[in-house]
Amino acid sequence: MRDATAAGQRPTWEHESRHDVAEERIAARLEIEPGARVMRTDYRYLADDSPIQISTSWEPLSLTAGTAIERPEDGPAVGVVARFDTIGVRIDEFAERVTARAADTHEIERLALPSRGSYVLVVERTYYAAGRPVETADIVFPGDRYELLYRVPVE
Repeated sequence: MRDATAAGQRPTWEHESRHDVAEERIAARLEIEPGARVMRTDYRYLADDSPIQISTSWEPLSLTAGTAIERPEDGPAVGVVARFDTIGVRIDEFAERVTARAADTHEIERLALPSRGSYVLVVERTYYAAGRPVETADIVFPGDRYELLYRVPVE
């Protein structure tokens, strides 16, 4: 969203949160049992009303149910780290796995991509608090519009 603002575009986003159950691959990333209850939030980010990114995040309801942050976009804080801080869960690490692949039908529709030959960059991001995964997300970018650059301090 900062990139859109820096480019002189108007950033906005759409979101929908709902209770769900963790399918096997999400349960593995969150280190919970398959079928455990999670909060799933689907996002679509836009710049000047054009889609630039979609994302789905999952959080174990065993951590957030009944708290002020149960629904990610309705609580007192913005962003994963700040939200979890409000319930006393200190995020101290995150990991990302970046891959590229052909876009699926849902991604083609949500990102307004050409129906043939489109590919996407997919970032699987997981946040940890003292080694425990507290949130995981699949972040999808049109592959022809972005490059990912990481700058990480070395101690």
